[in-house]
Amino acid sequence: MITVIEDFLSEEELALARDVMKESTFVDGSRTAGYRARRVKNNEQVSWSQSVVREFQDHVLERIHSHPRLSAICLPRRVSRPLVSRSREGMGYGLHVDDAQIGESGKKNRSDISMTLFLSQPEEYEGGELEILTPYGATAFKLPAGQAIAYPSRFLHQVRTVTSGERVVAICWMESHVRDEQEREILTELDAVCRKLHDLAPDAPETDLAFKTHANLLRRWVA
Repeated sequence: MITVIEDFLSEEELALARDVMKESTFVDGSRTAGYRARRVKNNEQVSWSQSVVREFQDHVLERIHSHPRLSAICLPRRVSRPLVSRSREGMGYGLHVDDAQIGESGKKNRSDISMTLFLSQPEEYEGGELEILTPYGATAFKLPAGQAIAYPSRFLHQVRTVTSGERVVAICWMESHVRDEQEREILTELDAVCRKLHDLAPDAPETDLAFKTHANLLRRWVA
C-alpha cells in the first residue's frame, strides 16, 4: 500500500527544516548503504553529529507517531532515525531494495515500511523522481516539499538521476506493530469506515460493531 501524506509538515515546519539543511554538513551517502545497494548509491547525507540535525530528526519521529492518518496506516512500533540525503546534478540512487533490518549495530529494526519526506520543491530540480516498482508496474513520485510518501520496504525502487538543481529528502524506515501488509491494509480501510460511521451515526449499534471489530482485529494481529 503506497500512501501520500500531504500535510506531514506545515509551512512553518518546512521553512525551519530547510534552514537546518542549509547549515548542515553533508558527507558521502554510500557509507550507510548495504553491500548490494552501495554500488548504485550516489548521493550525500547529513552528518548525524550535528545537534540541529538531531532536533529535526526528533521532530520527524514525533510527527510520524502523532499524525492520525499516517499512524493509522503504518501502525509504527519502532522508527529509525531519519537520514537526510541530498542529490545534486548527476547524482541518484539506482534500483535496489532496502535492507530487511535497519539501524545501528545491536539496535536494528525490521523494515516493513519506507518513508520519504520531500524537503525540496519540484521546480528546484530536474529528474530525481522516486520510482517504485510494484506488481502493477513502475510509478514515479515527485512531491511538493513538506509532503511524505510511505510504501512497503519490500518493493524495488530507485531515485532517478538529478539532471539539474538539488534534491533534498529525509528518509526513515518503520517496523510496524502489524507485520503483514495485507492485514495493515484491512485495518486501514476498516479504520476509515469507523471514522465515517462515528461522524454520520455515532449512536448506531453498527458503529459500535465496526469499532469492536477493528479493536479485536488489532488484538489478533498486533505483535
